[in-house]
Amino acid sequence: MITVILILMPRTVLLGALLGSGIMVGAIFSHLFVLGIEVQGDGGTLFALANITLLSCLALIFLNRDKLPNLLKLKI
Repeated sequence: MITVILILMPRTVLLGALLGSGIMVGAIFSHLFVLGIEVQGDGGTLFALANITLLSCLALIFLNRDKLPNLLKLKI
């Protein structure tokens, strides 16, 4: 929920996208190595949604890459 709020606020979109991509990498690795791609007969829907969310976060990071050096100077 915190990630979504950070993505929705223009000043913190990069921080939210970085946090979201980290969470989604963890979710994808857990699908690949622990849970399996199909969980409880969902046909791989959760795995697909995790991939789509990761790609969206990576797109936000790419679009806001000019703000990356200023990330540590962020004042909310």
